[in-house]
Amino acid sequence: MHVLDLVGPDWQLVPLRVPGGWAVRHNGLHARRLPDGSLDINDSEDLLWLVKLPPPGGEYRPGADSPWRELNLDAGFYGTAYRVVLLDPGWDHELASFTTESFAELLACIEKWLMNAPLGDLSPPTS
Repeated sequence: MHVLDLVGPDWQLVPLRVPGGWAVRHNGLHARRLPDGSLDINDSEDLLWLVKLPPPGGEYRPGADSPWRELNLDAGFYGTAYRVVLLDPGWDHELASFTTESFAELLACIEKWLMNAPLGDLSPPTS
């Protein structure tokens, strides 16, 4: 079962697996199931903003190979496609970007990057 199968007829947050060590600054990943079975998905430019937290009781440790550096993940819908961007730590330094017309692929990329990006794996999801 895919998480999108859990979406019902009322607007709701789409289930998203956020591992420990990340904080949600904004979550607008809302969707609802229409009578014909298709999904109506929030098409805002501001869908999701997450930040990697510093280690417990510590501070961020900068460096490209540090799993404790400050990272931000931003996702939105831009006209015809979804886009997710991983920032280190802000918009002046994009580590990776992924664009897709598929909401399911967007979710897959977000979940993959949340688990793997702090360790250096910035590859997009595979189908």
